[in-house]
Amino acid sequence: MKELSALPLFAKVVELKSFAEAARQLNVPTTTVSRKIQQLEHDLGGKLLNRSTRSLSLTELGTQVLPKAQLIADTVTELYSDAEDMANQPIGTLTISAPKALSQDLLAPMLAEFRALYPTIRINLASSNRFQDLTKQSIDFAFRLGPLHDSNLVALTLSPVKYVLAASKSFYAKYGKPSHPLDLYQLPCIRNHVEGYFLPWRFTFNGEEVEFNNQSEIIVDDFNVTKELALHDAGICYLPYSLLRDSIQNGEVVTVLDEWIPQDRTMLLVYPDKRHLPLKSQLFLKFIREKREEFKKKLSRPLN
Repeated sequence: MKELSALPLFAKVVELKSFAEAARQLNVPTTTVSRKIQQLEHDLGGKLLNRSTRSLSLTELGTQVLPKAQLIADTVTELYSDAEDMANQPIGTLTISAPKALSQDLLAPMLAEFRALYPTIRINLASSNRFQDLTKQSIDFAFRLGPLHDSNLVALTLSPVKYVLAASKSFYAKYGKPSHPLDLYQLPCIRNHVEGYFLPWRFTFNGEEVEFNNQSEIIVDDFNVTKELALHDAGICYLPYSLLRDSIQNGEVVTVLDEWIPQDRTMLLVYPDKRHLPLKSQLFLKFIREKREEFKKKLSRPLN
């Protein structure tokens, strides 16, 4: 391979009119500068410099090569400057993946606050319930329900996620409240799926375990739609507490079988296992860490 790294050295030697001064400014031995330029002359097939004990002058070939060498030197300097700017200034785009309901209920105001703090960082939010491959899709961060199964990812634990089984007061007035998970087979229920995969309804209490697998009268792929259906008496839903929080507190919705619902889900922020994260990612991690109490308050606060 040709000695391309010698071209910026050549430009620097011509600029300073001295091998020794160029070596000093570049913090390399003079012998290294001399050797690299000799190799460059060998590769190009001719002398670039006329050298004497007191002066340097360009040969005809040197005169032709110099503008290109200066261009390369300027480009290298610019690249290093850009890299330094990226290391010291929060610039670039953060691509983030998160479930739809979390994006609308909790993340949107947080991301707006983050942008106000760091207006030079752009946000690209992929709000979807579909599983996203972070590496293949160049995603910087993803909010996911744990546990984490991918050893190539790093996980920051944010909060337990409380789920509830709930319906409207008028629904119970018409159908009655279930006293056991098996009673759900006799009641209208609203089930959620992600691309055909039905999210499980699992219950456990006093050593008894029940998994509800009814096909259900209504099937939905969006938690917010499920919430609205439940508010309009369409059936019993199984949703994160955070989505129903206000409706529960104002009495529109009532939870049932609370003691049966396992509270073993955890919201994680996951990201690729990289040795050196760019500043934009470091700042986002710090910001989310400082928001963990807010995540806990909204995702896991016990029912009153």
